[in-house]
Amino acid sequence: MAHHRHTILDHFKVNDWAIDCKRLTATRAQKKVRLEPKAALILQYMAARPGEIISREELFNTFWPNQVVTEDALNRVISTLRKTLNDNSTEPHYIATIRKSGYRLVADVKHIAPPLQHNRTKKIAGVSIVLCSLLLIAILTSSYSFRPKQPIKPLLNGEFKRLTYSTRVKLTPHLSEDATQLTYIESNKKATNTLVLMSVKSNTRAYYNSADTEFSFPVVAPQANSVLAVIKHTNEAKPYAIALIDFDKKAMKRLVELSSESLGLSHHIQSKSIVFTQRQIPFSTHRITLFDPLYSSNKPLSSPPNGFSDRQPIFSPSGQKVAFIRTKAPTEHAIFTVNLDGQETQITEYQSNITSFDWFNNDSLLYSNEQGLYSVTASGDTHKLLTPIPNQQVAFAQVATDVSKLLLSFQSTSSIGQVIDSTVGDKALPVTLSNGSDSEFAISPDATRMAFASTRKGNKALWLRYNNQLHSVKDSNFNDIYDLTWSKNSQQLAASVKRNNQYGVMFYDISTQKLIVYWRNTSPLHVVGWDSNNHIWYSKLQGSNWALSKFDPIKKTIIEHPTKQVYQARFTPNKQHLIYIDAHKQTLWKWDFKNSLKAISVPYNMKLDRNWDIDSYGVYYIGSNGQLNYYNISNEIDKKIVSRIGAFSPKYRPQSRLYGFVGTHEVITQSDFWLSDLASNDP
Repeated sequence: MAHHRHTILDHFKVNDWAIDCKRLTATRAQKKVRLEPKAALILQYMAARPGEIISREELFNTFWPNQVVTEDALNRVISTLRKTLNDNSTEPHYIATIRKSGYRLVADVKHIAPPLQHNRTKKIAGVSIVLCSLLLIAILTSSYSFRPKQPIKPLLNGEFKRLTYSTRVKLTPHLSEDATQLTYIESNKKATNTLVLMSVKSNTRAYYNSADTEFSFPVVAPQANSVLAVIKHTNEAKPYAIALIDFDKKAMKRLVELSSESLGLSHHIQSKSIVFTQRQIPFSTHRITLFDPLYSSNKPLSSPPNGFSDRQPIFSPSGQKVAFIRTKAPTEHAIFTVNLDGQETQITEYQSNITSFDWFNNDSLLYSNEQGLYSVTASGDTHKLLTPIPNQQVAFAQVATDVSKLLLSFQSTSSIGQVIDSTVGDKALPVTLSNGSDSEFAISPDATRMAFASTRKGNKALWLRYNNQLHSVKDSNFNDIYDLTWSKNSQQLAASVKRNNQYGVMFYDISTQKLIVYWRNTSPLHVVGWDSNNHIWYSKLQGSNWALSKFDPIKKTIIEHPTKQVYQARFTPNKQHLIYIDAHKQTLWKWDFKNSLKAISVPYNMKLDRNWDIDSYGVYYIGSNGQLNYYNISNEIDKKIVSRIGAFSPKYRPQSRLYGFVGTHEVITQSDFWLSDLASNDP
């Protein structure tokens, strides 16, 4: 980090270039050029210390924290800066390379006043406004004409105001309805779960953390300098509750006791009601629950089918409806609404990944996914508001309805493979290095090859590593690739794939280098693995049940097992049994492929989805906090193998291998917040 005596400037001159870090521009005479977000930040950092040598190590630690990147990442940024400023490395007038040390800003640095703001009196038609939160956002604001019967649509106009400048991970933000206060969860190396309350106007922050308390889903409370949040007291018999945290008094009061963890919280100020999710005990399915303060009672609102789960409830401005996300598979999410009488309405189609949503008014919502930001009416009329730049996504969107402001968080993530050798401790070693996202790692039984999915070339594709050689498989670009599994002879690779809402089972032959996909339909499926006869097993969603199937890739025949409702499954190492979880996702079952079926009790806090694998004695699983655990089926002892938070991502399927374990390590690299005006086409 920069020394405290140095001042980080948003507006300054380096020689004759005027730099505006908020608008990401560099201006000289009548020429204005755009700065890449990372380049702007590094230039801003160096401008705070002109003439000083700043080491490459310091720049990597500051701007690529907790990431495994190549030397080319910094080289590319410095090269981009030099090209933008018309500088060169041999006779530098701006950035000099200090051999074996780092870089020095040799240009004169002067503080300048920010440019004047001009009122906009006309709509801007057909203009892309590029902004960033350590990243760029392309916004298309189009002109429109009034149509009496046209539904009211939100429009992004004006400039974005950046609220935070930090490399720390910031999650689950919530903006007060008058846009004066912002709360969120912040993580850094010293504290993994800190509650933050920020004044939007003064940019001052208050912090609250506790060694025995975890916070999630904070919302700004009506009381001054207070926040409502879901809490987990790790040292109490009943750990979960909704609590009021008073930042002035540094006090916490439990308001609503919860029977289990919650996946979302919303508060309606006028009715003083609270809505949240709760598990349907003993199952892991979540449903929307309303807390009525008048009677101090809970009322279930939503009714998800078996195997489906509801999360992130949000009150409509009137308080008469609640919107939420319903999940029927890891790759299938849709937005629903439910009124206070329990009547549900599906608003969007199921899609791969809805990252956030909020009400625009009582009749329409905004939502974001990997492709951008959209508005949608109750009738399903959808239009796009914003398209982020590649490799970045809108991670969060919220409307402050009282003042028509929009809060956005843009996120860039990267992931690599990590392996644990349990014979030498719990230290994780990287098995890939990439600026993209590598995931779903599978090592062949003969330990000569490793397969994984990666976005190294833009689209997600199948990659193989063999004899330290790395290459992508031809014609393997898909929207998603998961459940990678090797045949016993290490010559065949199978996986679940998704393309344009179609799901299929993919096969790749090592010797012939031939890839084939047997497409099923639009129903999600999960590949289990290969049995002793070299048949591939998979489960497929049919209605609200998951049915088990066995596929012979030679004869192209399918054998159904309709009585076995298998959501996710793994073969035992000797292939004599199938261990699976059903649609309720709470009980493990052991099946011998004949008549013997045994239930395996599991700890209450052991939540299974994609995040597990087995050996001959028990189950490895990744907790929601990224720690690695092992549950011994025989003695029912559950213990931590890797206690480091965030060691592995529970979103991806891992693999146990002999005395080792390979999984996906995911890092959020950017998560700052931006605020903008939000208008509509209402005359």
